[in-house]
Amino acid sequence: MQIPHFEEVGRTNPKTIGDRLPEEIYSLALDHLVLTCVDLALIYHQQILLTRRNQYPRKSWWLVGGRMTAGEDPLITAQRKAFEEAGLSFSRDRFHYVGVYSTCFALREQEPRYHGSHTVNLTYQVKLTPDEQASLQLSTQEYEIHHQWVDLEQVETYLEADDQIDQALLHIIQDIQRLNGLHG
Repeated sequence: MQIPHFEEVGRTNPKTIGDRLPEEIYSLALDHLVLTCVDLALIYHQQILLTRRNQYPRKSWWLVGGRMTAGEDPLITAQRKAFEEAGLSFSRDRFHYVGVYSTCFALREQEPRYHGSHTVNLTYQVKLTPDEQASLQLSTQEYEIHHQWVDLEQVETYLEADDQIDQALLHIIQDIQRLNGLHG
């Protein structure tokens, strides 16, 4: 299953991926809007890539991914994020829908930081080939150098039971296990 995307003929958006709102307007938007993100569970054998983000809203273990751009098909976002953030190129048929998750973060990168942010995360899994796994290069703008390939069965040992966003990640992992016919 994929996420259906419908685009009416004649829709135009004069903004490009590189266009950004001024910081003060973006901060205000974060107070009022829910952002949509696409997250990628990169799987190699029975392991998942856990990354440590170096920016809020999540400075801890998470997946590769980020914001959609207005008008962008979710699979185009998935391809873009895979390339921008992990240096990997995939055809559309490589992405397998896992689920959609709502995450409310206590902190954000923009001031006032303590206002937090809310995202809806469209999540896909991609099973990597050995060459892809070996060539993966995370963006140092988004991620700490430290990342970890973790057995799907062991992810819980990296997470804190009282952290709600860790519990969201655990829920995603359980859905991936079910998708792949593993117990979990």
